[in-house]
Order: sequence, then C-alpha cells, then structure tokens
Amino acid sequence: MIRKRGAMILKETPILTFRATVIVLVKKRVTALIAPAEMSSVSISVRTDVLMTLSNRHEAWPDPADLSGAGCTGVRIIAKGRILPLLDGGQLVPWIRAARGKGIRVLLDLPGDKPLVRRLTGARHLATGDEVVLVDSVDESPRQGPGAKIIYVDHGRRLVDAVAVGDDIVVADGAYVFSVSAVGESEVTVRCVKSSTVTLAARSVGLRNAALRVSCPTASELELVGRLDPELVDAFVVSFCEQASQIVGIRKSAIGATVIAKIESSRGYAQAERIAEVADGVLVGRHDLGTEVGPSAVWQIVRNTAELCRRARRPVIVGSGILQSMCDQTTPSAADVADVRRLLSLEVDGLLLAGSISVLDPVRAVRVLRDLAGSPA
Repeated sequence: MIRKRGAMILKETPILTFRATVIVLVKKRVTALIAPAEMSSVSISVRTDVLMTLSNRHEAWPDPADLSGAGCTGVRIIAKGRILPLLDGGQLVPWIRAARGKGIRVLLDLPGDKPLVRRLTGARHLATGDEVVLVDSVDESPRQGPGAKIIYVDHGRRLVDAVAVGDDIVVADGAYVFSVSAVGESEVTVRCVKSSTVTLAARSVGLRNAALRVSCPTASELELVGRLDPELVDAFVVSFCEQASQIVGIRKSAIGATVIAKIESSRGYAQAERIAEVADGVLVGRHDLGTEVGPSAVWQIVRNTAELCRRARRPVIVGSGILQSMCDQTTPSAADVADVRRLLSLEVDGLLLAGSISVLDPVRAVRVLRDLAGSPA
C-alpha cells in the first residue's frame, strides 16, 4: 500500500476502482450499535460515516486520516463483485485496519442477488432510442446478430422472470430508463428512453413501480459472514430486508454480530416494526422505494419508519437522493438543503449521500453535509 496525493492506493490490486457513498450520522442513541463501555458516557453526539461501494472510476480510496479529519466515523463496504475475493484474499485488510486505527467503524453491506450490470458490449455508450438486449451474465452466448448492444446483468434471471412488455427498467438510480419491447426465455429486449453519461458497469437494475424479489443474505454471503475475521467488521447491513428471519440468519453465522436492516421495498416497510425489534438499526433506501411506490409515498414511509425506530430505540438512517445536486456542482441546491433539513426535523440518526457525489470528492461531501447537520461532538 502506498500513499499518493492524500489517497491510499491498493497497490496489490491496481484494477480496482471504487465509488464512495457518504453517511452522516447526526445523532447517536444508546443502542446496541454502541459498545457497552461507551454507554455510560454517551448521551447525544454527532458522527459521520463515509460508506464506500464498488465502482469503475477511481483506483484510490480516501486516506482514513483525511476521512477521520473530516469527522468520519464509519465506512460501508458493499460485498459484491470484485470486493469479495479481496475480502477473502486479505488485500483490503491493510486499508480496513488503517481506518479502524483512526476510529472509523466498518459496515459490510450484503446486497443479496439484486440484479447488477456486469458490462455493456456492442457500444461504448447508449443513447436515447437505442435497442438493447439484457441477458443474465452467466449466458455468454446470446443468440443476437452482429453489432447487437447487449447488457450483461448479474442475477439477470430475476429480471427476465419478472418483467412484461411495456414495463420500465431503471438502471443507475434512474440515470438510464429502458422500456421493455419483448421478453424471451432468457433475455429481454428494451429501448432506451432516457440515457446518461454515467457508466453502466456495477450499476443496480430495477423496475419502475414494482419491486423485484431479492434474496438476502444469499448462501455465499452467509458463508462469507461466518469466515470473516470479526475484528474487521463492526456491523452487517442486510439489503432488501423484508422479514425478521433475514436478521436471524446473519446472527446464526456470526454470533453476537451487529446487524442493520435496509428497508427498500413496500414489503419490507410492511414488516418494519417487527424488523426494527430484531435488528440493531434500520437504513431506509429512498431510491428503490421511490421507483416502486412513487416519491410522494416515500416521505410518509420515512417518517413512519423514523417514529417506529424511536419507539424501538433503534437508530434510523435515510439514504438516496440526498445532496444530489452536488454530483456536478460544488455547493448543494436550495432544494437539496431543504430536503436535508426536512429529514433532520424527523430526528433521523443518519443521512446517506448518493455514491456519485463522493466520486468527485468524498471528504468534501462529508464536510458539506456535516455543516448542514452540525459539528461532531
């Protein structure tokens, strides 16, 4: 590992690229997320977690010293794609240990089998009007003519089995929208109705106005949880949590583990009270909820979830679409500032910034949201 211009490069794995997602925890309650030794002295404090996820744009992760200096107290690493062999092989251990040495906690997110873009072939970029074929990434020989534009999707079978002609498929948090024109036995033909300059690789895939069934944790994720050094992970995040048994499954693999449930579907919200009773904390994903139930219903879900988490004495974090304007400018828009203040009025414990913001400058993103949320204790 070498240091360069304030960043720490994973020298052993030069092909790796990451994007950072930022969480600012604005209030810390006395819950299971706090070590027992801290409980006697903690009342209300402010902390900032910077969470990171795999991307195709940057080879460097922010230096833990810079993150800590900005007020960061946690990083979130999503266990998917090329992250998995790095966790098993130990290449991420030096960075994680350096972060923990700065007092930064590590949250490992288990994404389950949610569809994720593996790669695009037949074109470097997509434009509005392009016809594209979506296939499961395990199918290396789709029956398409020369020059066909093909998007290979990890766990794409879930998508093929769920869509119908006329459905809209959203990719990269809505940056791309595709209208389904044909559904085959193993592939989906779509037309791009909204394009973007952002890369497609490693981007999530979902349906508009519907939620895909996602299994989380998967059998391989449970195996990973069981064999990881417990000193490397402070908490596990269960994506698409829709029932309390998902939390129980993690605890069977990692005795005594802290588990955070991520609610991002209407099915999960329907079970939110029971989930909050079993989990150590709740993360509400506004984007996936918004594509299923619409933006107007998301606010009610966030507000109700915050209230039930307070009753259960569990911390609640809200993510997606926060300070989104900072993806292409250095200061947040008035609408984004109002959104943050509205969430703070709910006394939420954490705010999750969009990953694309932190690609530009994760440390600056922390500081901007910290200014809005208040100074760390």
